[in-house]
Amino acid sequence: MQRFPQLIARVMQVLFVSAGAHAMASSLVLPTTAQLAGHWELHQQDQVCALDLLEQANALGGDVACAGQWLGDKLLTWSPTPDGIWLMNAEGTGITHLNRQKDGEYKGRTPSGAEVVLQRIP
Repeated sequence: MQRFPQLIARVMQVLFVSAGAHAMASSLVLPTTAQLAGHWELHQQDQVCALDLLEQANALGGDVACAGQWLGDKLLTWSPTPDGIWLMNAEGTGITHLNRQKDGEYKGRTPSGAEVVLQRIP
């Protein structure tokens, strides 16, 4: 009988952990390219580069050369992830991952460690 309370406590712990993992997994929903496509600004300190996330072929438009200078590579495409957006080069290699902070705002780092913020233009 002494083990019964320990067994119940252990079962409850497993149930809570399992429920938490399910809630976290269900909160990470992959947005579509259509949901993210549009006009954005990439900020590094007080500098701004206008970027367009295009739905067709996940292409990038706008001042891609400006953003490429900060990121150390030529940007060509982008891809949504459950927790953010990948910016990629011509070879399809990820240059930087921008983590979702809130609706319409993503943060990442340049290769030198400087913070960049991608914000949707209303």
